[in-house]
Amino acid sequence: MIGKIRLIYICVPVAVSAFAAYGPAQFLLLNLLLIPIFLRRKEAATPILALAASIFSYFFISLHVPELNEGGQPATLNLTWTDQVKIDGGKMKGFAKTDTGEVVYALLKFENEAQKLQFQNLHIPSYHFTLEGAFQELPTSAHEYSFNMERYLRMNGAVGMFESTRLLNYEFNSGLNTILSERRWNVKQHIQETFPESLVTEAQALLIGDRSGMDEQVASRYRTLGITHLFAISGLHVGLLTFLFRNLLIRLSVRIETIDNFLIILLPLYAVIAGGAPSVWRAVSVTILILLTATGRFRMRMDDALAMSAAGFILWQPFVVFQPGFQLSYLAAFSLIYSTRILSRPTSAITLSFLVTSITQLALYPILLYHFYELSLSSFIVNLFYVPLYSFVILPTNIVLLLLTYALPPIAEIVFLLYVPFRSWIEACTEFLASLPNQVWVPGRPGPFTSILAICGTLLFFIALERGVKAFRAVPYVLIPALLIQALLYTESATRVTYLDVGQGDAIVIELPYRRGVYVIDTGGTVNFGEPNWRTPEKAFEVGRSIVVPFLKGRGITKIDKLILTHADSDHMEGADEVLEEVQVREIHISPGSEKEKTMEDVMRIATDKGIPVFAMKEGATWLDKNSDFYYMAPAVGPYKGNDSSLVLFMTTEGPSFLFTGDLGVEGERKLLGRYGNFDWGKVILKAGHHGSHTSSSDEFVRALQPELTIFSYGKDNRYGHPHAEVLETFKKYGLSTMSTADHGSITVSVKRGGYSVVAQ
Repeated sequence: MIGKIRLIYICVPVAVSAFAAYGPAQFLLLNLLLIPIFLRRKEAATPILALAASIFSYFFISLHVPELNEGGQPATLNLTWTDQVKIDGGKMKGFAKTDTGEVVYALLKFENEAQKLQFQNLHIPSYHFTLEGAFQELPTSAHEYSFNMERYLRMNGAVGMFESTRLLNYEFNSGLNTILSERRWNVKQHIQETFPESLVTEAQALLIGDRSGMDEQVASRYRTLGITHLFAISGLHVGLLTFLFRNLLIRLSVRIETIDNFLIILLPLYAVIAGGAPSVWRAVSVTILILLTATGRFRMRMDDALAMSAAGFILWQPFVVFQPGFQLSYLAAFSLIYSTRILSRPTSAITLSFLVTSITQLALYPILLYHFYELSLSSFIVNLFYVPLYSFVILPTNIVLLLLTYALPPIAEIVFLLYVPFRSWIEACTEFLASLPNQVWVPGRPGPFTSILAICGTLLFFIALERGVKAFRAVPYVLIPALLIQALLYTESATRVTYLDVGQGDAIVIELPYRRGVYVIDTGGTVNFGEPNWRTPEKAFEVGRSIVVPFLKGRGITKIDKLILTHADSDHMEGADEVLEEVQVREIHISPGSEKEKTMEDVMRIATDKGIPVFAMKEGATWLDKNSDFYYMAPAVGPYKGNDSSLVLFMTTEGPSFLFTGDLGVEGERKLLGRYGNFDWGKVILKAGHHGSHTSSSDEFVRALQPELTIFSYGKDNRYGHPHAEVLETFKKYGLSTMSTADHGSITVSVKRGGYSVVAQ
């Protein structure tokens, strides 16, 4: 019966039901796409089982969809943190499971440094905690392309974010999970203590699936080259380890049946120790099914084994369908399985390796664009060298070194003396390759129509190759949707001005019609007070990399024509270095004299290294576009005076005009009115100066401009008390409309055909 029933057609309805259970239920109609396939099959068992699987899984999963708790009522929870718990600064945070089996994202604020040091020396998942606190309202995302806490909780099956106000008790918790988790933690500690510092992150990622220590710049290089997957424990890793272990025991004259039975027990334990990522469980579960087939207990096709693994995983943890790792891992495996005819044709190892990389990249590109907005083009070539390098040199070497550090430490030291220089050379090559231009295609997140078109085109491409069609004849199936996705970037006729929610700071993105130009005014940043202490997080939050860059990439923006830094305050330009590292910038505009400020050192250094021209702009500088004029109204010639030396930019459009004032204060506003007293501002949309501080937005200035709309950019519950009550009262007195990024998130004003519309996140 198993031989006749195609489990892939059971797995698909289960996956569709998972999406439908989380809503909307109309997703179930996607199962109708299977009807043409069923009509071509003569047996009736599979479609009947597919229908039953769809109905059963939908109702089963619907019963287990967690409801988010954002109550705020005091509560006491008994919980156990998972292996992903992290101590960062003055907090311990991560996903935890309660006594009732619910998953929460829990935060515990340490009372003092001694308590932090105490927990740093404990294996946290081995303890059962009793915490007093409350479920918190979830923070809103800065924009649609930035981190979304609600989505993050859903991907991990959590019911809410619980913040503890008091630790009541904690006690050791015994059990198999604790033992396995402790083994993993011990291996992690052992690697930290015995491996050279430069190899620790690599060894932890490859051996136990822990990538938490990876530097962001290193991670960025791997994304550029499309080799990030090599730092995840995948099917190749599990298969290689299984092969080595199996052959070792065979050479020791152990019976094959005994070896396979032992591996069937051992592999799930390894999956837990390796972090339990979807790629690990996928590889482990499929390997077990293959071993069961090898023992003759039952026979199963490879795709059916993979389908059974995926369906089981979804029914066990339905929320996993939303995780990029799950989607990419299983789709990559299916794409290779269904490309066996293509892969059976090459006669050389290099050609085969190129085909494997190409097949997986093409199959995954719609999902990669949806989640990450970009695709590495160099990965098609780079993986030819890096996959064998990691699979047959770097991974085995790390395994050997781990064993040697336990059994023969002096020998391990000798091997380290040889391996560290070799690894440094590889890293230098990686850095050089990643620095080469035009390696990444960044079309942004495609819409529903283009996403469906890309998926259909990819399927048709593979079907054509399977049927023996020449590659150059099949390429248009993939190329046409890709070109359409790219071309749509240049079809938008509106002028878009987006005031990004960067917390306490400013960042504005101007997109001209048909992508004729992109200008970024300020990049946000964080202001640090005092020297770092035990409460300071290990990795500071990077506004540029976490908020500004994702917005640019999500919109398909790869080049900034002008990066305008109004002045040298950290909350306006600290994120500029991260933007300069990730996105091509043609020129930088700064306020005269601000280049000498200490906060500008990194910007000036990167600009010099990349050969980006930096222009000190002043009143009177201007440039034109077909639909818009741009004019700097300030500062006038003179020494740099901080806020009052802010670049003030006036922009006209076919609809309202825009005034961007940086942190201009009352004195600067008075001078501006003095020079432009009779100026026709038109229907002006104003970016309020200095985040609505009482030192800006004077009654005289507001009365003179009478702005159509005023945008305040400030952080929620900020320590400065922005915006000041007097300022808000001034706008209210004149009946003027205002919006703020703190209340509305990122705000986009679109100008088209003389009118405008406002959309908030």
